Amino acid sequence: MAEKKPETKETDRMEEELRTLFGQAESIRRQIATIDDTILDLAAVVETLDYIKEHGKDKVVLVPIGAGNFIRAKILDTEKVIMGVGGRLSVEADIEEAKKTLNERIDTLETLRLDLRRKLEEINARIRELVQKAGSS
Repeated sequence: MAEKKPETKETDRMEEELRTLFGQAESIRRQIATIDDTILDLAAVVETLDYIKEHGKDKVVLVPIGAGNFIRAKILDTEKVIMGVGGRLSVEADIEEAKKTLNERIDTLETLRLDLRRKLEEINARIRELVQKAGSS
């Protein structure tokens, strides 16, 4: 059996690296999309808390109970909120404290998103480099 030519080995190596890089890039794009969705959700919660604190007392709202079903409920307390802290654990917090925590989460996610975008750009630069190298071979 004949040994592969060195240039064929190099081409195979570059193709394998490109496949790996494309997979990593797609994974990072999905992570960024998930982070974007989470940031939008958290920002909507902050806006809702602002509205409730300002205008919510005794308002009737629809509360989701699952599967697209709702019940009507009256807002009695516009100073406190029950917020999830992870692991199915919830704590009572005043609205300003809850907003602060949510905004900190948003900041953390934005930092993570920025790091992922930098990593994605590094991967894209390496892909361009490999494609250019393959084109000149």
